[in-house]
Amino acid sequence: MQQLIEQNKTTGFPLPDNESERQMAVEKYNILDTLPEEEFDSLVELAAIITESPMSQMNLLDHHRQWTKSAYGLESGEERSRSEAICTYTIMGNENLEIQDLTQDDRFKNASYVEGDPFLKYYGGYPLRTEKGLNLGALCVLDTKPKELSKTQKKALKTIANEIVSRLEIRRTQQKLEKLNREKDQFLRAVNHDIKSPLNGIISSTHYLQNFWEGDRDELNSILSMIEVSGRKLVNYTSELVSNSLENGESSLILDEVQVDELIIDLIHIYTPLAKAKQIDIITEFDTPGLFKLDDEKFKLIMSNLISNALKFSSSGDVITVKAEILETDNRMLYCSVSDTGLGIPQEFIPTLFTKNKKHQRKGTQGEISTGLGLPIVKQFVELHNGGVKVETKDNQGTTFYIAIPEQH
Repeated sequence: MQQLIEQNKTTGFPLPDNESERQMAVEKYNILDTLPEEEFDSLVELAAIITESPMSQMNLLDHHRQWTKSAYGLESGEERSRSEAICTYTIMGNENLEIQDLTQDDRFKNASYVEGDPFLKYYGGYPLRTEKGLNLGALCVLDTKPKELSKTQKKALKTIANEIVSRLEIRRTQQKLEKLNREKDQFLRAVNHDIKSPLNGIISSTHYLQNFWEGDRDELNSILSMIEVSGRKLVNYTSELVSNSLENGESSLILDEVQVDELIIDLIHIYTPLAKAKQIDIITEFDTPGLFKLDDEKFKLIMSNLISNALKFSSSGDVITVKAEILETDNRMLYCSVSDTGLGIPQEFIPTLFTKNKKHQRKGTQGEISTGLGLPIVKQFVELHNGGVKVETKDNQGTTFYIAIPEQH
């Protein structure tokens, strides 16, 4: 109690014993000086209606001020010194604080809001108390005439105050999840861009050297086989990582304006050595004028998987055709297709082709490893763009994948 008296002499207003912890909790909710939010506005209005009060507020107590997050009958976003705020006294306890006539209370009878607009007479407040016993602020109802709340009204005020704290907890959890999702997306982009593409280049180069190297074949093949196996393991690992991440949380789009044909050509360059080694031609047909807005990293992963699959299941003399076209409709649409004249896909695979399924793990024409994860990722990212994907295939005659993506806004 002596400590509290000393603090009053310094600050001019009472301080809870756990003021430092309380203040840290207020800051952790990251809500001070934010815009109005409907879920809090509705609860504050409900408090006024239930208590038959013309005004109500959701107030948070900062270091030296009271800030109003939501208000009914008054303006939100207002602030006043804690030395002038009635809620300063509400957070000193754990129950309802009621002042039936402010003009008869020596602490507040000369306050500007009592002597002047809005000429308050009544205050009823309940602390916004966390599970750890920290009072962040108060829910209060106000009136221009003296009165007394019934037991039922006081109980309702407590219930609404507790609901506000619950909403604050949910809001804080959502912010944490959004941050984790952003960090996850950045990590996946790093994995895809900084690891997977270079590794595909390494794998393609080893195929090229194995077919055209004129030196010591045994030594070369031994070294290149080791590099290739290691590279494929890492590529499969990154695919598994992406797949698991998608299953554990919803991804989101990060939009960029891109030149579609240039982006696809850059991908094809990565796979050109492998195509040469397998003696497969890659043909392109583009009609993609101007820039197109989408998530370029996810689009590259879509096309990379489709091109990689086409190469994997094609043999010497086969042809892969990559097409892209932008149609100027009410909402611009991007249509892409990747066709091959290779092995085709067994018909029994088609119903579950875009789901993670071990049955889809087939070896390519030169024993390339397939995890069965690429097409589920393709479908996930296409649908994230509100687009669609379909496949046409015939055994030993080839496969064509079609994707359609609307321009993002």
